[in-house]
Amino acid sequence: MEVVPTGPASFDVPEEAKNIDMDLYSRQYYVYGGKAMTKMADSNVFLSGLGGLGVEIAKNIALAGVKALTLHDTRVATTFDQASQFFVSDSSLGKNRAELSAPHVIELNPYVKISTSTANLEEEDLAFFDQFKCVILTETPLHLQKKINAYCHARGIAFISADVRGVFCWAFCDFGDKFEVHDINGEEPLEIMIEHVTKANPGVVRTLDKSKHGLEDGMLVQFKEVKGMNELNEGKVFEVKTINPYEFSIGDTSSFGDYVSGGIATEVKKTVEMSFLPLAEAIEKPDIVIADWAKMENPMQLHLGAQALDAFAEKNKRLPAPWNKEDAAALVALAKELNEQKSDKITVDEKLLEKLAFTSQGSLVGITAFLGGVVAQEGIKSITGKFAPLHQWLYMDVLEVLPGEDVDAAQCQPEGNRYDAQVVCLGKDVNAQLQQLRIFMIGAGAIGCEMLKNFAMLGVGGGDGLITVTDNDLIEKSNLNRQFLFRPKDIQKPKSTSAANAAIAMNPSLKVDAHLNKVGQESENLYTDGFFKTLDIVVNALDNVQARLYVDGRCVTNQRPLLESGTLSTKGHVQVIVPFLTESYGSRRDPPEKDVPFCTLKSFPNQIQHTIQWARDKFANLFSLKPQELNKLLAESDVIEELRTQPGNKLKNAQHALKMLESRPNSFEECIAYGRLKFDKYFRNKILQLLHNFPLDMTTKEGTPFWSGAKRPPTPVQFDPKNSLHLDYVRYSACLWAKVWGVVPTHHDPRNEADNDYLRKICEEVPVPAFQPKQNKVIETDENAKKEDIEAKIQQAAEFDEAAFNAAIDRIKELLVHKEKYQMFPEEFEKDNDANFHIDFITATSNLRAYNYAIAPADRLKTKRIAGRIMPAIATTTAAVSGLVSIELIKIVKKVKMEDYKNAFMNLGLPMFQFAEPSPAEKTKITDSVSVTIWDQWDLKMGDITLSDFCNHFKKKYGLTVTGVFQGVQMVYVPLMPGHDSRLPKKLRRLIGREKGQKYVDLIVTFENDDGSDVNGPPVRYWLTSKRKKVVKKSPQTPESS
Repeated sequence: MEVVPTGPASFDVPEEAKNIDMDLYSRQYYVYGGKAMTKMADSNVFLSGLGGLGVEIAKNIALAGVKALTLHDTRVATTFDQASQFFVSDSSLGKNRAELSAPHVIELNPYVKISTSTANLEEEDLAFFDQFKCVILTETPLHLQKKINAYCHARGIAFISADVRGVFCWAFCDFGDKFEVHDINGEEPLEIMIEHVTKANPGVVRTLDKSKHGLEDGMLVQFKEVKGMNELNEGKVFEVKTINPYEFSIGDTSSFGDYVSGGIATEVKKTVEMSFLPLAEAIEKPDIVIADWAKMENPMQLHLGAQALDAFAEKNKRLPAPWNKEDAAALVALAKELNEQKSDKITVDEKLLEKLAFTSQGSLVGITAFLGGVVAQEGIKSITGKFAPLHQWLYMDVLEVLPGEDVDAAQCQPEGNRYDAQVVCLGKDVNAQLQQLRIFMIGAGAIGCEMLKNFAMLGVGGGDGLITVTDNDLIEKSNLNRQFLFRPKDIQKPKSTSAANAAIAMNPSLKVDAHLNKVGQESENLYTDGFFKTLDIVVNALDNVQARLYVDGRCVTNQRPLLESGTLSTKGHVQVIVPFLTESYGSRRDPPEKDVPFCTLKSFPNQIQHTIQWARDKFANLFSLKPQELNKLLAESDVIEELRTQPGNKLKNAQHALKMLESRPNSFEECIAYGRLKFDKYFRNKILQLLHNFPLDMTTKEGTPFWSGAKRPPTPVQFDPKNSLHLDYVRYSACLWAKVWGVVPTHHDPRNEADNDYLRKICEEVPVPAFQPKQNKVIETDENAKKEDIEAKIQQAAEFDEAAFNAAIDRIKELLVHKEKYQMFPEEFEKDNDANFHIDFITATSNLRAYNYAIAPADRLKTKRIAGRIMPAIATTTAAVSGLVSIELIKIVKKVKMEDYKNAFMNLGLPMFQFAEPSPAEKTKITDSVSVTIWDQWDLKMGDITLSDFCNHFKKKYGLTVTGVFQGVQMVYVPLMPGHDSRLPKKLRRLIGREKGQKYVDLIVTFENDDGSDVNGPPVRYWLTSKRKKVVKKSPQTPESS
C-alpha cells in the first residue's frame, strides 16, 4: 500500500521564530523559545545603579535581547568601582556610571535600544515607571525602594531590588498579586510510551518496558494512539498522581472501553499563578530561598543586617568605614533595635553583622557576577513568564574568603587604586597573591570570556603572574549572544586572542599569553608536565566531557588545583579540585547515556530523535564517508592492486567503488535524478521490504502482534512532485551530491516557483524501477545487537563470487583511464552555515522518515539542535557560574580548610542553589600501614639502579612486596612469569622503553596486600640518569662558559 502523507508539507522555522535573528540568538532560542523571546523584544526595562552588580545585570539583559534598557545612575565612577565594574577605566573616573557604561552596553546587542537617566528618583514623578515592564534597583535606599515598589505593585510592573555589600549579597522580587508562569521548569514536555491502562477508579497507567515516566503529582498529561480505550484519545487533559517510577493514576477510567494496546502520554505544561507581597509587607514576612543549607541561619541574620545597614547609611550619610569597630558596633546596635520591633525576634549574631559592617564598602567580582546572573534571569522571567520566579528573597555570603579574626585592620584599608573594594574584603596580602598567580585556562568561549573579565577585575596576572589561555576555535556570530567579550568585528578571529585583548582593555596591567591550541595528547609537547608544574591553578572552560577528563588527569598527575565548571540552559555546576584534599573530576562519572539500539534507528524508530539521527547518519555516509573512501582509494598508486589485496569483503568493496565511480554526475540534472531515486529507495522501497519481512498482521512466537509497543507500523510514501517536503528532499540531495562531485548546484531556491517547476519536470522524467522484494533479506530485530557485529556477520555470510569481482575490476579499469575526473569533495558537517544545505537535507530526510512511522515531525530549528548536538546556553547562567568559580579561586589562594570550599549546582530557572563541601579524595588501602589517594605519586630519583634495587626500595621504605612492574601494557617484571626473575640483576633503564632525551618514565607497580592479592599502588615516576660526561679540569684563568 502506498499513500501520500497528510499534514504540513514543508518545515522551515516556526512562525514565532521568523522575526528572530537566529544567527545571533540560536543557542538562547533553545532555552526560551520563540514566544518568550518575542515578549522580550517588546519589553522595556529600567535599571538603576551601574556599579559592579548593576553592570552585570545590564550586560546580561542586553545580551538577552529586550526592546529597550534604560540605565540610571546619579553617582560618578571611583576607584572603588574598578574592582567589579568592568567598563570603568582610569580615564572614565569621575564620570557618571550610567553614561560611561552606555556605549559599551550598546555594543553588546544592536537590537536593544539603550538610553540613560541621571534623574533624582526621590523627586521623579512615579508615572515615569509606567513605560517599563520591569524595574530593577541596586544601591537604592530602602525607603525609596518601598516607595517605587508600592507604585509598581499597584500597576502590575515587576519589581526587583538587589545589592552586593562586601562578601554579602541579597535580592528581592515582587511580580504582583497574580503573576502567571507558563512554563515552570523550561524542560521539554515528557513523552511516555504506554504498556497498559487499567479500567478502574482510579485508572492506572503502566509504562512500556518499565521505563521511568519522570512525572510528579499534579502534572497534566494527554494521550494519543491508544487502541481500545478510545476515550483517552479525545484530547482530554488528565491530572497525574504517581504510584511508582513506572506507574501513575489518571482518575476514573471505569466507564471507558477496554485497553487493547499502544499509546503515548504527553505532558501538558500547566500555567501556575503566583502571588507576591509588596516590599513593605515582605520585609516583615520574609519568604527566603535558602542557597546554602550549611548556613541556614545566616539569611535571617542578613535580612535584619541589611535593614540595619540601610538605617546606618540613612543616619550617617555613608556606609560603615572598612574594618572600623566603632561603626560595626553602631550597626549591631541598630540591628538590635530593629529586632526588638519585630514580632518574630531572632538572636542577633553580632559577629556576622560586624563582618557586614567591616566589608560593606567592599565588592568582589565573584559575587557581583553571580548575583548579576541571578537578578538578570529574574528580570527575564518577569517579562516572559518562563521559569519559576524567586519567591521572594535570596541572601548569600562568602565569609570563607575573609581574613582571619586576628587581621590587622590596616591590611584592609583602601589605598586609592583599582583594587580598593577588593582589598576591603580580602586584605592586601591576598590581593598581592592574586597578582602573582600563574593561571592556565583552557577555553575562551562563554565561561572563558566571563572568567577573563573576572581575572581582570581580580588583578590575576596583573603583577608578576601570567594568564595562559588557549582555544583553537574561531568566533561565530552565534557566540556574540553570550560570549560578551566579542563584537561583530571579531567574527572569524581567534577566540583566545580576541578575549585576551578585551580583558587587557579592562585592566591594562593584565598579562595574558593567548594560544590557539587544542589541549590533548596532540599538544603534550607544548603543555608538558614541566609546564603544568609552573602553574598555580588550572581553570577549565570546556564544553565536552572528554577534554575535561584529559585536563583533570594532567592536573592529578602534576598535583595542580583545578576549577571545573559548566552550564546547560539555566543549569550550572562548579567543582573545586584541590590536591590531596578533594576527589578529582574523574573520580565520579555520570552513568553513560543509553544508546539507541541499532535496529531501532535502522528499522523501528518511535521518536523524532531517532529519525533525526538516522538522517544525520545518512548525510555522513552519502556526502562525507563514501567520498572520503573513494578519494583514499584513488590516492593509491595501484588502485586495482589495492582492491585485490584489501582485507574484508573484496567483492563488496569493489562493487561499492564501482557504484561510486559510475554514479558520477555530468550535470545538475543528473544530480536531481540521483535525489529522486534515493527518495524511492529510502521512503518507499525500504518500507515495502520491511513490511514484506514483517507483515502488518504478523505475530511473535508468544502470540502478540509484532507491530506493537515501541514498534510502530510503517507506511511507504509515494513521491508527489506537488508536495514541497518531497521536493525539498530531492532538491537538497541533488545539491549535496553536486557539491561532492564539483558540479555547481542550480535551480535550488524553494522560494522561486520557477526553480520548483524545473525540479518537478526533471523528477517526472526520471525512470523509477518497480519495487521487487528481496526474498532472503535479513533485518535485525535484536535490540542488543551492535552495528559493527551485524555488519561483521553479514560480511562473513557473504560468498565470494570471483566472476563478479573480476567484472567489477575490469569496469573500474575502464573508468580509471580518466582517473582525474573522479576526485570528490567530501562535505564536513557544519550546523551553523545555513547556505550549505546540510540542515535542510537532514530536516527533509528526518521528516519524511517521521511520516513513514507516523511520528510528529520537527521544524528546522529543532532538527538543527538535535542533529548538531547544540547545547542550549544563556548569558545569565554563565555569569553566575563564573562568579562562583572566581570565589573558589580566591579560596585556593588563601588555602582555606576543606570544609570552606564549596561545590555548587544551580538551576536559575527554578531557582535552586545547592552548595556542598567537596568530597574528600578516596583512600585506597594497600596494607594496614599504607594507604594512598589519586593524588599520591612516588618519585624515584635513585640513579642507575637495578630492577632488584627498585623492588627492594618499596620493601625498605613501605614494607611492600612488589608483584608486578608495568610500563603501559608492557610487562617489565612479573615474578610469576617464566624467566622474569633473571631480570632482577639488570639495570632498570635497560628493561623499559624510552625515547632520546626522556627524563623520566611513568610506571605502574602492583603490590601484595594483607590478603595476599595484587593491588595497584600510586603512579611511580622513575627518573632516568644520563651518561656521565667527562669532566675537564680548568685552570683558574679559563673563563666559565655561559
